[in-house]
Amino acid sequence: MSPMPIEHVVERWRESILEKDVAAAAALRDADYSATLPDGRVITSDDDLAMLASPQHTIIAVTTDDLTVDDRQNLATARFTCVVEGEFGGRRWSVHLVVEFRRRDGEWLARSSRAMVIENVAMYEDRPSRKSRIASWLRRNLGAKRPASFPELAYLPYRPGLDYVLPPDPPNQPDELPMPPRELWLSYNYPVHGKQHVDQMLEILNASDFAFRKHDRILDLGCGAGRMIRHLQPLAGTCEIWGTDISSQHIIWCKRHLSPPFHFATTTKVPHLPFEDRSFRFIYCGSLFTHIDELADAWLLELRRILAPDGRLYVTIHDRHTIDLMTTGAYQTAAIAQLLRTRSAFQQSTDPFGMFTVGRDHEAQVFYDLDFFIRMLRAKFDVLSVTQEAYFYQTALLLKRTSNQG
Repeated sequence: MSPMPIEHVVERWRESILEKDVAAAAALRDADYSATLPDGRVITSDDDLAMLASPQHTIIAVTTDDLTVDDRQNLATARFTCVVEGEFGGRRWSVHLVVEFRRRDGEWLARSSRAMVIENVAMYEDRPSRKSRIASWLRRNLGAKRPASFPELAYLPYRPGLDYVLPPDPPNQPDELPMPPRELWLSYNYPVHGKQHVDQMLEILNASDFAFRKHDRILDLGCGAGRMIRHLQPLAGTCEIWGTDISSQHIIWCKRHLSPPFHFATTTKVPHLPFEDRSFRFIYCGSLFTHIDELADAWLLELRRILAPDGRLYVTIHDRHTIDLMTTGAYQTAAIAQLLRTRSAFQQSTDPFGMFTVGRDHEAQVFYDLDFFIRMLRAKFDVLSVTQEAYFYQTALLLKRTSNQG
């Protein structure tokens, strides 16, 4: 069978993106394929395919805008426009995608791509017709397509839709804890912000007359790639320290590179943790309740269940002071602040509110009136301290179990 002409390869690429067909997209990529995201991060083919398979967004439309071919150099460049829904709070975005193809032994394969967000099209009225939307839905969902699995809904799988193999044993531990690849940094300055936030947290904790004891257990809920937990290494010789997250990709990296001295487990969005009652003397959640809306009460009750009677719980939230910092204060030029200011819920934050959320998934941005949040804590926790700007623009609360219950 003769190799496909570049025009057919480009059309198959367009169809694989539109239909989120991971197998077809993988077959069209060269071995050294890489993708550049709108924020400048460069990721591997596996990570790019994992993003394509993610249930967190839907591809509404993909059009081929241009194709140029350089036969002398065996190179071709195709330009696409993709309409994506669900990347942030369910909005629609128009994304410009440039894909470079290379011909080897007569076969055209993609060797790189670069994505750039053109504009937000959420408010546009010129949506696809009902007939075209139904046709698109049928292409995406009939035949080989299946409903989202429990892992895809309840946590972030390591490689959704792909096979993978992990080596049987972790590598030898270096003298210093290694740094994760940049794609796991979650937009933080990993080397700097982790220490900054841990130092602030421990200062607040020490001010509450709390001291760690031998054999204490510590939990980092939502640990990511260990940005904060790594700075608790001086305690690891006497304490049992756990990190959990819904992103199995991050947890697998942590298990391979940060264990020992720490312990890790992938958990789900369901308010249940695989630990014994009253088994942790210190639990911290940096920027976690900023992403939990209707399950916040259930998660607070679960954390109370596993917190020791004399233990401490440290949480950070978005509150009215956060809004001030994002509108007229030190963080008004931050990218997230500029994006949030375009959302109607945020724009109405000058009106009375108890809580509002921008988005309804693990990337939601949840804001509380501080008094409202403290009332949520009643019958669960006593508030020991409130510290503004303890975690960037977030307010930190240090809590202990209520003294009027067992």
